Amino acid sequence: MILFRYLQYGFRDTLRSLWRHKGMVLVSVLTVATMLTVLGAATLLAANSEYMAGNMEDELEVIVYLNSNVTRDDALALEPAFHEITGFESAVFVPKEDALADMSTRFGETSLAEALGGTNPLPDAYRIKLEQPEQIAPAVAYLENTETFPQIELIRYGQDVVENMIALTDTLEIACIALVIGMLLIALFLVNSTIRLTVATRGEEINIMKYVGATNLYVRIPFFLEGLMIGIIGALLADVILYFGYGAILDYVNQNIGFITMLDDPQLMVLVLLALLAGGTLLGALGSNIAIKKYLKV
Repeated sequence: MILFRYLQYGFRDTLRSLWRHKGMVLVSVLTVATMLTVLGAATLLAANSEYMAGNMEDELEVIVYLNSNVTRDDALALEPAFHEITGFESAVFVPKEDALADMSTRFGETSLAEALGGTNPLPDAYRIKLEQPEQIAPAVAYLENTETFPQIELIRYGQDVVENMIALTDTLEIACIALVIGMLLIALFLVNSTIRLTVATRGEEINIMKYVGATNLYVRIPFFLEGLMIGIIGALLADVILYFGYGAILDYVNQNIGFITMLDDPQLMVLVLLALLAGGTLLGALGSNIAIKKYLKV
């Protein structure tokens, strides 16, 4: 019953206090919203970096060109041997006829076959994909063994691209983790500092309440509810900005920048928005209670 009366008083006093100190409350809400928006944007940036790196990794492949004297049956019989490669994912046989037709298409309507007098200088080939970019170099070393694969004439896999891709992926992982952690620490510091400032402006009011016999719980409840509301409102504002902002950026990129594919995952967006809401609520509630501690020691 006492707790119920405390809560009843707390809600009434919280609404009065929010209106009375609306300037400072507005600053606190905007601070929470700004930092949570930046934190959410950093999280989405990290997720997109991982997604784009994964897409680039999927495009990496080893192209194996066969000797011109290898028959079609012998060429097709090679595929089971590729399954022994560490990290093997798939192998697609590319007949030389298909390779010539594809090359002709790239050059428009010109028929390379006619230009070459009906001959096809291109060899049969395989496009081999591996699970991880780091597995490409060992796979190439394995395929270059002429005793095991005398049918292979040439191997192409873009060594510089693979090495740069591995380095880029590692760098992105470290940078994204550092960015998210850094923004989280900054958010914690600024939000807590802002709420501390809000409580500090009411230090005299708290001291008077303590002198007239108010219990710590009685004093804490309004500030707890106020911090809770500041955190929730700030987090909801951040959620709205992130949801519509990311949606607008996603639409613009899809319509105007075709070579970039951004992550479109509603489930991830919901998780990020809920995490920000929970984080803002926790920051507001804990921040106000931590800030009020020293004023309770009267």
